[in-house]
Amino acid sequence: MDAIEARFSRDYAQARERFRAATAGMESGHFPVDDDHSIDWAWAGPPDARRVLLYTSGLHGVEGFGGGAAQLEALTLERGEEAILYVHALNPWGWANLRRVNEANVDLNRNFHPPGGWQGVDPAYRALDTLLNPRTPPGGPEFFWLDVAWSVLRHGYGALKNAVVSGQYEFEKGLFYGGRELQPGPAQLLPFLESRLRDRERVVHVDWHSALGAYGGRTLLLEGKVAPGDLARVRTAMGEDVRSWDPSDPQGYLIRGGLTGALLERLPGVRYDGFTCEFGTLGNLGVLARLRAENRLHHWGEPRLDHPAKLGMREAFAPLDPAWQARVIVHARELHAACRRLLHT
Repeated sequence: MDAIEARFSRDYAQARERFRAATAGMESGHFPVDDDHSIDWAWAGPPDARRVLLYTSGLHGVEGFGGGAAQLEALTLERGEEAILYVHALNPWGWANLRRVNEANVDLNRNFHPPGGWQGVDPAYRALDTLLNPRTPPGGPEFFWLDVAWSVLRHGYGALKNAVVSGQYEFEKGLFYGGRELQPGPAQLLPFLESRLRDRERVVHVDWHSALGAYGGRTLLLEGKVAPGDLARVRTAMGEDVRSWDPSDPQGYLIRGGLTGALLERLPGVRYDGFTCEFGTLGNLGVLARLRAENRLHHWGEPRLDHPAKLGMREAFAPLDPAWQARVIVHARELHAACRRLLHT
């Protein structure tokens, strides 16, 4: 079995089986989400380590193919005196059903709010609702690309991008819906992470994602309002591709209710650097078109896993291309070494 076949699983069930096998003998456990799906975790290293590297994957369901492969690769790599906490498949139902969201159509990376935070929608999103979220199954003639081009001309690409992806709390069957309350998975995850990390001196966190950026490339987005000196410090260890969440950046945007932002707030006594690592695929508009088609299928069609809209989700978030998959493994190796350097800064 070659490295790609050993790391990239055919489905969520095989990925969970492989993660559990790879972490056998470690301190480990899981949170059941339902009878068939769970969030699994494992701890490697000293229980009282002052420095902890945190890896999380699968927050956006179908993106777990790449993130889970990166975690399996990281489990084979060198560890020092630091501890590593691996948390696998944060949205297992979404992964199993080739969705980016959970069973309630909630985008979990827009769901990590304190009480009262689940409200609001950008006015531009409301104006674009019929374009983004047609109440019909996918298929048949339409003018999506023409409508998108017209919307870009009217609003500007940057404004349109931020309006669509920042998170909305009004359209329950729409894209990027953040829910109306903390979802069951996040409700179990947050107290667990707080209990394991709040007394540490240093935490570096990588939350693995896919789609954003150049095909086969990686984009690293550092959480928080980052001072120039901190960005320089991080880039020294991690590389010049580190960016802040700057909505004016071609690959940057603002999100509400993200996981890394929630941890930054909940670990005030810890020196925490949280990264969203994106493995690039088809480009923003190509990904949006596939998200839109799958969402239409789920709500207004017959969501079979072999439907072209589901296969489009695989193409957009977890390409079967061996060259893309090989790049994910390389990125995982390089990032693991970089995170270990950063833990000591």
